[in-house]
Amino acid sequence: MRRTLLLFVVAFVLAVVGAPSCQVYEAPPEPSLPESVSNLLPDPTAPLVVRFSKPIDEKTLHLKVARNLVDPRGRLADEWDPPRDLSLIFSHGYDEGDTGGDGVLSADKTTFTITPTAAFPINPELVLIVEPGLHAIDSDVTINARRKLRFGYQFDLTCNAPTKIMPAKGSYFVLIDVKQPIGTQVRLWADFRVDTSTGRFSAEFIRAGRNLDGSRCPGGCASTDACRTLPGPPACVVPSLRADDTNEFPDFIADDKTAASFRFTASGCIVDSPDGSAQFVNLPVDIFVSSPQVTLRNTRLTSSFARDAQGVLRGAGSLSADDVSLGPSSSGKGAGTLTAILVADSQAPTNIPAPPPIAP
Repeated sequence: MRRTLLLFVVAFVLAVVGAPSCQVYEAPPEPSLPESVSNLLPDPTAPLVVRFSKPIDEKTLHLKVARNLVDPRGRLADEWDPPRDLSLIFSHGYDEGDTGGDGVLSADKTTFTITPTAAFPINPELVLIVEPGLHAIDSDVTINARRKLRFGYQFDLTCNAPTKIMPAKGSYFVLIDVKQPIGTQVRLWADFRVDTSTGRFSAEFIRAGRNLDGSRCPGGCASTDACRTLPGPPACVVPSLRADDTNEFPDFIADDKTAASFRFTASGCIVDSPDGSAQFVNLPVDIFVSSPQVTLRNTRLTSSFARDAQGVLRGAGSLSADDVSLGPSSSGKGAGTLTAILVADSQAPTNIPAPPPIAP
């Protein structure tokens, strides 16, 4: 009786879970970044190498590299409800081709190498996205869920010398005259915070727009015009009119409301020179302008600051960018000149955003 009961139990278990078989689980072709160490890569100018755990069918590969900009739930912009566009740097699809660079699959179908149009940005963090539907060669094994691999780049900028020329906190009016790829002027307000013991700084830049208060001009101005008071006499002008120099800062406000508004954060080092000037350089940063739609990749601002004969702290230097995109199209490298002036707190706009804390 006991033996019969035991045989019954065994038969029942086999019927429920299935008899042993020869079937073996076959994993899909998983992506990896073989050169990444703790999610960091050594060289943003080098091609990005993506390795797959088994040969893939290139026709099913849809891959993107984007800035890892997520909401509090860790979702990328195209995963929101409603979805928004990703901050894309590179994309590849068999039918769509490549944007933002060139991607090549190796002969053995296991390595995909991306050579970007411009060096990948150092910050913010990036993410490699492999979309569902990726097949292994001669197999039905498929990635059924999006794969996201976060990564960034190791970049050291040593700031280890005290600075006395630029104050620990200051508001600056900045003019950038872009020469390449197209001629235009960018006007900015900036809040600089400086660790004077090391020279490390953190700065927040925001678009500077002409003051549209027409009552500042005698008789007033049309609603579509701005009042230009400097260099004088006061006159009504189109808001896009270029500034002749940084002394015109009283005619500009920090634009945090219009469709043309944009802002960006920069950090880096300030180094005092024996001649009484201070040199500053920032870690490369991407700048996004929404109207018109312009993206500057890996932008570097460099300047030398010194007091003029009247004791006013002024800066002069340059802008460079690895790539400038007008809308979706790359227009090549960017270059321009930079001038800046330190503005007293009593004369600076009160709505210039504060920068993040200075990194240790």
